[in-house]
Order: sequence, then C-alpha cells, then structure tokens
Amino acid sequence: MTRQLTTKVSGVGLSALGALLLVGCGGHEPRERPQARPPLPAQVETVALAPWHDGMEISATVQPLLRATPGTVLMGRVEEILHHEGDRVARGELLARIESRDVTARVAQAEAAVAAARAMEHNARLMKERMERLHSRQAASRKNLDDAVAGHEAALADLSAAEEGVKVARVFRDYSEVRAPFAGRVAEKRIEVGDTAAPGMALFVVEDASKVKIEAQVPESVAGALALGDEVEVEVQGERLAARVSELLPAADPRSRTFTVRALLPNPDGRLRSGMFARVRLPGESRSVARVPEAAVVRRGPLTGVFVVDGDNVARLRWVTLGRLADSRYEVLTGLEAGERIVARPAPELEDGRVIEVR
Repeated sequence: MTRQLTTKVSGVGLSALGALLLVGCGGHEPRERPQARPPLPAQVETVALAPWHDGMEISATVQPLLRATPGTVLMGRVEEILHHEGDRVARGELLARIESRDVTARVAQAEAAVAAARAMEHNARLMKERMERLHSRQAASRKNLDDAVAGHEAALADLSAAEEGVKVARVFRDYSEVRAPFAGRVAEKRIEVGDTAAPGMALFVVEDASKVKIEAQVPESVAGALALGDEVEVEVQGERLAARVSELLPAADPRSRTFTVRALLPNPDGRLRSGMFARVRLPGESRSVARVPEAAVVRRGPLTGVFVVDGDNVARLRWVTLGRLADSRYEVLTGLEAGERIVARPAPELEDGRVIEVR
C-alpha cells in the first residue's frame, strides 16, 4: 500500500514539473520571430568640403542716412501743424507755424525805417549835386561842398543799415515757419497746436532713409583690418544683404575700447526703418570645412546628430558638433568627415539601424 501511494505522488510531481517547464518556456506553442521591416526610402548625399570664411558677427543698429530735429529760435505759441508722423515731405516744405505777430510788426517797422532812410538819402544826394554845381560856378565854398558830400555818404550808410535791419527782421519772421531741412519722412512730432515753442526746442524729427547706415561697435583687433569700401554681410529681419563700409571713426570709445563702423545700404522702398536690430558679419580667413544641410540635423534635447549611411545602406544616428549656420547649412566641427554619406532629410519614422532605400 505504501509503494502504490509513493508511485502516485511521484507521477503527480512529474506532471506538475512538466507543466511548470512549459509555462517557463512561454506557453505550449513557440513564438514567431518578427519579420524584417521593408527599406525606408531616403534622400542621401555625400558630405563634401566647402569654402568657409571665418569672421566675427557683431550686433548693430539701423540708422537713417540723414536725421535732423528742426525747431525755432522764437518763443511763441504753436498756431498750426501741417504734417504728422509718417508723412513724406520735400526739402523746404512747411511743417508748422509759430505765432509771429510781434515779429511781423518788427518787419513793418524796419521797412518803414528803410523808406525814411531812402528819402533822406534822396534829399542828401540832391543837396550834394546842387553844391557841386554851385561850387563849379564858384558860388559855394569848398566846405559847403564837402559838407554836402559827407551828408550824402551818411544818408547812404543809414539807408544800408535800415535795409539790413529789414533782412534781420525777415529772418526772424522766417523762424516762425518750421520747414523740412531735406526731403524725407517725419519720424516724430513733438508738439501740438497751442504748445509754447522755445528757442532751440526740437519740434520734429525728420529722417532721410533712402539709404540707411548700419552702425556697429567693432573691437580694435578687427577694426584695423577694415578699410573704406570693404564689403560686409548684414542680416536684417532674417535677410542677408551686402553693404559697403562708408565710415570708420578714428577714435575708440575709451570705456569699451571699440571703434564705430558704419556701412551703407540702399533702401529705396523704405522697408528698413531706423532703430531696427541688425547683425554685421565681418570678413575673416577662408578655409574648407564639412557642411551638412539644416534639414539633415536631428535634435534630441541638447544633442545634435545626423543619420550616417554605411555601405549596406543602413542609417545609424551619430552625434556631431555643429558650428555656425549659413545658407541653410551648418558647419561641422567634429563627428563627421568629408566623403561620408548622410540622410539629407530624415523622415520622422527613421530609426537608428534602419535599412534605407537610397534615392
């Protein structure tokens, strides 16, 4: 009886052990191996060396070609404003009028003084001519003739002084009319009708932006290599433009030890406005570097990489160090060499180790 019970227990143990082994191996049926994915079409290009110009990129500001702040030398109330911000004006065009009744009265007074001086000159000239006739007939003394000549000369001087007084009065009257110093655009209006204008007070800001100056502060190590007429690259609002150096200030800023450099850009349509932010790229030495398209770069947090294609057309992600971006291509500092193949525009589903179909 004891032997039969032992045999049954042993049989049950073997059955349970076999079931556990089957479960441990993944079930009663073996799993199928996953099928290989089809090649993914991808555009591939070979990394080549390209010329690269080392240089320095400096922040700059857009300035108008001409900028003026017209005002007046009179103290008076603003009577009329004829132009506002954004208006285009011609050279000498009237911008505003200042109250000028007192100045107008001075002009009238000076003109009256001229009329009186002209009458006195006329009378003195007749007297001189009479004395000259009488002296020729020996009917007047030499002293009488000299007095008449001196009187006429004094009258001429008085007339000239009176005429100059009219010119001065008219100049002051003209100061009551604020005019544009050159053709351009009103950038700022600093007064309103009824305000009191004071001598030397800037009433408007007028700018000529048909050309603009790109002004940058350049370190002395770079300024010495620049010359008038040199071409520099300027970037404004994402657009790259070629400008020429027009001004090089000879003295450095004693605080920053930098020199002011200005480059000139044409601006016929007025799209570049004063005060805009710009970047100036100064030329440097030329060298050959490996470059990759901006679209080929894969970013994973702070890391940047490209998919490198091996001889079996397998794309593998490789981390690289990139430099500056120019013309939609990055300079490669480390991690990639000329002659290697990369995926120019990787698809979102492309993964490390994926076989690709080269296009």
